[in-house]
Amino acid sequence: MPPRAPAMSPDERRAAIVEVTVPLLREHGSAVTTKQVAEAAGIAEGTVFKAFGTKDDLVQACVGAVFDSTPAVARLRAIDPGRTLDERLTEGVRVMQQHVEQVVGLISVLLHSGAPAPVGHKPTRHSDPAVDAALADLVGPDAHTLRKPVQEVVGLLQLLTLSSVHPLMATGRLDPAEIVSVVLDGTRRHPTLPDHPEER
Repeated sequence: MPPRAPAMSPDERRAAIVEVTVPLLREHGSAVTTKQVAEAAGIAEGTVFKAFGTKDDLVQACVGAVFDSTPAVARLRAIDPGRTLDERLTEGVRVMQQHVEQVVGLISVLLHSGAPAPVGHKPTRHSDPAVDAALADLVGPDAHTLRKPVQEVVGLLQLLTLSSVHPLMATGRLDPAEIVSVVLDGTRRHPTLPDHPEER
């Protein structure tokens, strides 16, 4: 018999179960069992069902947790503003690559193991206001050095970040410094050229 689970609030219990389930899903896909989850969490199998109702509900909760950008945003906000623009954005892209890889990796494993597409979640580039704002703030006082609006630069960074780790996109693996170089070299103001071709 599993040891008696420590007292937790319902939300704490759900979060703890999700935390141990995500690695199991990455390993076993939809074939993971609630028994495996219970053993990993050190709880009775009935506690899993009490917290989530069904295994599908648990899987959806895990997908939602992996898609949650809150930890990534916190890491973006922690980047040293005293570093150069290239360094700040390179670290920002590194954070976002890791986040997107976690999302795409889990969804790929689930789909390949025969699970239905996760409800309400797609591993594609949709605007996340918190992420966009954090990346825009990384540009910060260097915005005047760019020919494009900051939000357009952020969009390019995010697009290349996604395509660099998504298995169905053709750009191939680009490291964070390469992505930043491609975007900044194409959007920096040139001291002797106008910002728009028609002005040349």
